[in-house]
Amino acid sequence: MVTRRQYLAGVGAGTVAVGAGCTGGGNNATLRLLDWNYVYADGIFDEIERETGISVELQAAQSSAQSLSLLRSGRSDHDLVALGNYAVPPAIADGLVQPIDLDAVPAYDDIFEFVKRDYFQSEGSVYGVPRSFGQTPLAVNTDEISDDVTSLRALFDESYGGLIGGRDDARLQLLYERAAFGSEPLNPTGADEIDFEATRRRLTTHVNLAEGLWSSGGDSEQLLGSGEVAIQPVWNYVISSMQNEGVPVERVYPDEGTKAWFLQFCIPEGAENVDAAHRFIQEWHAGVGYDSLMAPSNIAVPNGRVFNENDIDRAAFGLDDPTRFIYEEPKPQSLIKRYQQVWTEAKSAAGA
Repeated sequence: MVTRRQYLAGVGAGTVAVGAGCTGGGNNATLRLLDWNYVYADGIFDEIERETGISVELQAAQSSAQSLSLLRSGRSDHDLVALGNYAVPPAIADGLVQPIDLDAVPAYDDIFEFVKRDYFQSEGSVYGVPRSFGQTPLAVNTDEISDDVTSLRALFDESYGGLIGGRDDARLQLLYERAAFGSEPLNPTGADEIDFEATRRRLTTHVNLAEGLWSSGGDSEQLLGSGEVAIQPVWNYVISSMQNEGVPVERVYPDEGTKAWFLQFCIPEGAENVDAAHRFIQEWHAGVGYDSLMAPSNIAVPNGRVFNENDIDRAAFGLDDPTRFIYEEPKPQSLIKRYQQVWTEAKSAAGA
């Protein structure tokens, strides 16, 4: 078995000096990172500093949309930013992120191909390196619901009135609605592909049946734990956390497909410590990601070497059959605004 230290030895100084024109040395540098708090286990930054000399300053991200807004406003001085798949294309188009030097991140070769999306690339360069891959199945409180729930249609089923929850997010709500009712295409690129009147009616029904809408993992966990909500789509790590606490929550993978998500490491244009950013990405895929996120939280680092070195079956993370996932793909801003309008109208009609 090749250890992380042995793996990095083959990289050597290449990850510290990634080429002409790059600034910020890898050793004794301070990396300013914008990412979610839950991703990084206690002590992981100390480990990185001991092994690389890079100290990490983490600013907690709230959402990919907010991180993108920070980049656009010029209020970000970060060297490395995590962005959801839908946020990477506009970041590239607006010149907010710079190409990744893949010679400085040899672990990129082992990342699963199905998460290396074409829309992370432009003119032959890669701008986003997948950091983690997770799923959003249905969480069902079996103390409250004895039925055999199998479908996203349950989110629109009047027999579960007052027991339903969901994320207050227009793009995700329309994705679930379209998947539940077999609407094609699942990820439209234009308004002419959508029956907005039918969509609005269904979303209004969903909100009427919902006991709570939430915006964070903590809120979703509180709603499930209190019994206010008994069925909702929620991140896999939240379900695992609740099960570990003894909450009677069952994980259900819907017949229509399980919502999957992946987040990317991106280096902002004008970042000061570019070399340190590349080294951090490499460290993540060479072992830090497993120690910090995958082992404790059951969120996959989508890298074949990580699975092989830790003797993990891909089926344990549902990665043996990537065709069963559904995604919220990037869309034009005009369509996103229309989604937001319809979702707002649905909530208003339901009195939410």
